[in-house]
Amino acid sequence: MWSKLKEQFNLLKLEKKRLYLITNSDKFDSKDIFLDAVASALQGGVDIIQLREKNVPDGVIVDLGHKIRILCDEYGATFIVNDRLDIASIVEADGVHLGRNDISISDAREFLGPQAIIGKTVTTQDEIISAINCGADYLSLGPVIADNSKMQSPVDMGLISWANSNSEAPIFIFGEFDRGCISEITYNGGKRIIVSDDVMYARSPEHTARTILTYLP
Repeated sequence: MWSKLKEQFNLLKLEKKRLYLITNSDKFDSKDIFLDAVASALQGGVDIIQLREKNVPDGVIVDLGHKIRILCDEYGATFIVNDRLDIASIVEADGVHLGRNDISISDAREFLGPQAIIGKTVTTQDEIISAINCGADYLSLGPVIADNSKMQSPVDMGLISWANSNSEAPIFIFGEFDRGCISEITYNGGKRIIVSDDVMYARSPEHTARTILTYLP
């Protein structure tokens, strides 16, 4: 019974989320400026923040995590940590995001507890089915690319349509977007997208986030 209640609770926490931001502090001159950008994005309507810092010492990530936890609480946003179960636990994140080659969903669930939100990156129909069967709370599907993008191995719109019709878990689409690309995603049933540098490094993350949200249903 608890497992079912937990599943329903996590779905409620994610159901209305539309704009998911993955952080990147590489090009900021200070932690404060980076956190200002995160706060601005939250003001603009970003409702999930994933702390993803690959080139930063663990102590700095923990410090940023504690501060982002406070920001997410202030704006009613969900807070996810990429990969690191230990840091997710220390900073009291809502959950963790797992890549294709990371620890299993069941092991992450055992470590973080049944209440944790666990997301999984997927790129194929088989991976979608497997992640759902293993109990993923949401899926990150992509990459989707705009016509002028140089990104390799994109996911086609047919898979997006299939995923949105067959997945019980919310689907967040990632890639390199332009307005036309987002329109095509929504035409194929997509409601949620993942952004990163295009919002983080915008002159006004708040304005950019608000603009992107106008393209989503």
